[in-house]
Amino acid sequence: MTEVMQEVLDSLAKMGKQWDLGESVGRVWGFLLFKSCPVTQREIEEGTGYSRGLISRSLKVLKKGPIIEVSREGREIHYLVNTSLTESFGELLKRFLADNIKPMIELLSTSHDKIGDAKVKETFHALINEYKKLNLAVLLFSRIMNDINTMPVEVENVEEVAEKIPMKIMIKGGDKK
Repeated sequence: MTEVMQEVLDSLAKMGKQWDLGESVGRVWGFLLFKSCPVTQREIEEGTGYSRGLISRSLKVLKKGPIIEVSREGREIHYLVNTSLTESFGELLKRFLADNIKPMIELLSTSHDKIGDAKVKETFHALINEYKKLNLAVLLFSRIMNDINTMPVEVENVEEVAEKIPMKIMIKGGDKK
């Protein structure tokens, strides 16, 4: 494995850990991205240094979304990244929304009415609103990722391009920029 590939896999492992998917999931996903062709579990073992069991658990997580494709050739199972890096990230965002944000909004909302203490109730209300804003941000970001995936981005300074894109969000009460 090259030094560059090792650095990238380390970064993706860190990102997997930060996204609560697991460090191994990030590293296995990164390995599959680098390979960009079907690989066996044995090849993933050799490329990541992980045990068969850890790879199996990581692949199970990756199979939850359309992030990887699984095919069988004879007795061997092959794994392939199904999407681009940005499409995969968009899928991770959607899964994060479904698995974490929406359930928390539901939990807080149903618990809110059962709380007698006015101060705690006010805190719950504020927290519900914060989670709703996070929900909106993730939904918007997912839409942006989908749009970005349909256009070529071949510019030197993406920050400069991003600054030129006007963004307006319609919120109750008027325009916000």
